[in-house]
Amino acid sequence: MTVKESYSEDKMWDTAHAIAKTLVQNQQDIEANKDGIRSELGKILAYLRNAINYNKSEAGKNFFKYLKALVDSSQSSKRSSKTPYYYRSINKACNQHLIDLESNPDKMLEILGWTFRLFKYYEVTPLEDFEELLVLNRKLEIQTAAQSQDLNENDEIEAEITNKSGNKVTYKMFNTLTKTIKEPKNHKSLAKGDEVIVKITEIENGVPKKVKYVRHK
Repeated sequence: MTVKESYSEDKMWDTAHAIAKTLVQNQQDIEANKDGIRSELGKILAYLRNAINYNKSEAGKNFFKYLKALVDSSQSSKRSSKTPYYYRSINKACNQHLIDLESNPDKMLEILGWTFRLFKYYEVTPLEDFEELLVLNRKLEIQTAAQSQDLNENDEIEAEITNKSGNKVTYKMFNTLTKTIKEPKNHKSLAKGDEVIVKITEIENGVPKKVKYVRHK
């Protein structure tokens, strides 16, 4: 596997979800039943897209400078009195979740595009219902990915180690399914980021329930 956890599609989706959830909640706190934050986010998306087309190497850095400038200048703006709060919310969320992607503006643009679309969905779906829907969709995604492999007990599959604590090792398989397993015999030779082969020791409805380390790739 060649998964890079910090830039994987899963991580991008999680980031978009986190930003959308934060901004929707902020909108409700600032001015319920309005879409001021989403409207401003759309304009900021357009800026980032143009910045990438103009000078991609500087687009990420300029994006965060632009957000700060919006916050600083909005205090004297003659527009809606809520606008400064919108800009602050967007600036804070982007700095919290996207600053590590400053050198990859294309990824930032994609994440914010998803955020923009999720925002609209949140407006008609209670946050708690959306959380439940995400969990159900995630389970279905995992089951579909696993069942497409026609797996059986004792099959060997590729995995990435995404976490390790003592002799407990977390394996990520199919880029979606994670399992934390005790590896008392092998944990000392395993490290986060390692790409390994694991054996399925228990399976349920086509989805690995338990696995164990076999060897490094």
